[in-house]
Amino acid sequence: MRREIDNSLWPFDTRAKAKKWQRFLADGFAQEVCGCIFPGNSVESGLPLGSLGTGYITLEGNGLLGKTTIFNEHTKPRLWNRPFLAFTYKEQVYTLSLESKNKSDKKHQRGGTVHNSRGVDSIDYWGHFPIADMRISLKDIPVKLGLRAFTPFILGNADNSNIPAVLFEIRLNNTSTDLISGCLAFSFPGSMESTVTQKEGNKSKDDKFRYNFLEGEYKGISVTGHRGAGYALSVENKNSDKMMLLGKSLGSTDYPWTKLLSLSLTRAKTKMRASIVSRNRAMDIGASIVFHYNIKAGESQPFRFVLAWFYPYFKDSGGEPHKHHYSRLYGSARDVAEYAITHFDKLLKQTLSWQNDIYKTEEYPDWLKDGLINSLYSLSKNTLWVVSDRPDNWYLKEGLFTHNESFTTCSITETMVCRMHGHIPLLLFFPELERTTLHAFKHYQLFTGEIPFSFGMGTSLRDPRYQCQHPLNSSQYVQMVYRYYLRTKDKKFLKEFYNSVKSAINYQQTLDYDKDGLVNEHSHAEPGEFWPANQFYDMWPWYGTSAYVAGTWLATLACGNAIANQVGDKKFAMKCSHWLKKATVSYRKKLWNGNYYRLYNDPENGRKKETCLSNQLMAQWCVKLVGLSNVLPEKEIQQALDSISRLNFKVTKYGLVNGVNPDNSLEPCGYYDNNPDGNDHGRQIFFGENMCAAMTFIYHGRKKLGIEIARRLYESVSILRATTWNQRCLISSCNGRPVWGDDYYSNMVIWALPLALKGEKICPTRWFYELGGSRS
Repeated sequence: MRREIDNSLWPFDTRAKAKKWQRFLADGFAQEVCGCIFPGNSVESGLPLGSLGTGYITLEGNGLLGKTTIFNEHTKPRLWNRPFLAFTYKEQVYTLSLESKNKSDKKHQRGGTVHNSRGVDSIDYWGHFPIADMRISLKDIPVKLGLRAFTPFILGNADNSNIPAVLFEIRLNNTSTDLISGCLAFSFPGSMESTVTQKEGNKSKDDKFRYNFLEGEYKGISVTGHRGAGYALSVENKNSDKMMLLGKSLGSTDYPWTKLLSLSLTRAKTKMRASIVSRNRAMDIGASIVFHYNIKAGESQPFRFVLAWFYPYFKDSGGEPHKHHYSRLYGSARDVAEYAITHFDKLLKQTLSWQNDIYKTEEYPDWLKDGLINSLYSLSKNTLWVVSDRPDNWYLKEGLFTHNESFTTCSITETMVCRMHGHIPLLLFFPELERTTLHAFKHYQLFTGEIPFSFGMGTSLRDPRYQCQHPLNSSQYVQMVYRYYLRTKDKKFLKEFYNSVKSAINYQQTLDYDKDGLVNEHSHAEPGEFWPANQFYDMWPWYGTSAYVAGTWLATLACGNAIANQVGDKKFAMKCSHWLKKATVSYRKKLWNGNYYRLYNDPENGRKKETCLSNQLMAQWCVKLVGLSNVLPEKEIQQALDSISRLNFKVTKYGLVNGVNPDNSLEPCGYYDNNPDGNDHGRQIFFGENMCAAMTFIYHGRKKLGIEIARRLYESVSILRATTWNQRCLISSCNGRPVWGDDYYSNMVIWALPLALKGEKICPTRWFYELGGSRS
């Protein structure tokens, strides 16, 4: 029989706090879930509350509102670092905030410690994107809080995963034997001067913001400024007669949290006339909700509310204006808030539903379940979804959806080599958005057939770049087109993209400088420099023919043959088959050293590197993912896997070292020789690349070792370093610590791991519906 959740432990029922995998009950789930319960101060970066292209707000483990991009500050998120929730008990105010280890943070974290408010003693933090669950307690009072904050994210439903809002449920628990009374307050700081300043010509406007206290089916407050942009707070009806609305934020020097002591004794009217404030006269454009509570002994009281935002216009890094997709769905922050609060239960149920499907899948280990769910956070932190009503625009009717490599580290829109790994969840669950991105790559294709490396630097969406990693870009594009076809079985799409695919393959042929059938390494960088790079391991120069780039080309020829056969072009299919045979012979002749495929061979210039690359069999992962036959001999594959196990696996506890020499020494990339533990693409561990290598082990009968490699990789970023919601692309082979790259796109390749475990290719039905399916 299922044990009921203890109200005092809501929203998740476990008393264990150690940073380890555990199973427990949680509200909204039919069976036990799994995860890691983090002590609040141990979380490096809080879970982002946001969804597809909406911007986000992080809820930190210490209870604070952390970073936000909802005001369109995508590459430089605003850091609030302030409490947003407080409650009173007797004559004391308690803010949801833990003591910081950094003394300089204390004033901000306490939200006015100088005004005699207190923080809390402990926070238990469980994140399962897009939901952050917290339990908050204090040692010396009989009050416990449970908090659930989430943004709707529903697999298969893009529109309901594009709601710019955070939905909150808070429960106050009375653990005493007496009635307790007081108030609970939510405070939103609003935007600040740098964002709200608008200009007309050379003159600054007098920025005015209209406060409206809302009545009707729900109650709330909206704050609107230029072009109707702004935010809104809304309250569930059953709480509306117990609350007051404030046209300012709490926790400031002018309006400290201790104001709650007087507000809790005053029943303010919720019906107030609209008011207008000028930024020139009032810097505070925040708003707050204050609830009054009366809770009997041993009981709890829930409160629900929504924070919605609406900042529909922005300019990208190249200065081009854009409009967010959510502006098609809603006309204002008030519209968003109304929709979210009236559909609260439905949106929560649908969000929990696909997670429930993952948690109940017994054949997956607990760490993988956590990894699948939480890796999706990148879709919140790094995506833009824009639309255009201009008649000259070439977007599809859905607009244009893009995923940045990493807005805050290496801000490049849709880096092809990163999307090669990280686009899997979008492909599986939002194929209509995947198509918009592929459509853009096709649109930017040059007459030579070359596909761009990216759509632009920073947040630029229409400034394509071609000079970087070009030996891979066009090749990987072809594979993604085939993956999309396998996911959708849309032959009309395949015919539409076919000429583009042929052109991309023909362009790749021009990169075969020595006419051996293989794509060669070639950089656009100046002599002695490393950027622009010629392949994924961009600070690690390779020469001639490399196992990785040439191997990817073998897989592309196999995909080209399959695509040509699907559209009935037997002539081009035969060409791809002929090219593949020739290329495979050259590949083995140049790169096979008797034990594995060497890193590269450049006979024309007398350069050869015997380094064992952990993901030298990228060709095999690529063809297995799409269900095609081996492009390399199975005997050599098995010998190469033996070598990777002996060399790359045994020298680290955290996955696979990218490059290891036959004598077990690590191979430096040459760029960071003076810092052996620095951003070295040879000596360290690329998460996405080595997750692909782990899957290759699994596809070729080495399931146990493949799973162990993948487990070590994921646990390094989750359990070991508590960076679940700030996953780096590069981690140290020495100690597993983050080395470089915040919030990386490529890490979502973990979503291909269930396919490898099942021995399946990308497909449109069974596997998709087992892990979420389409939810309307």
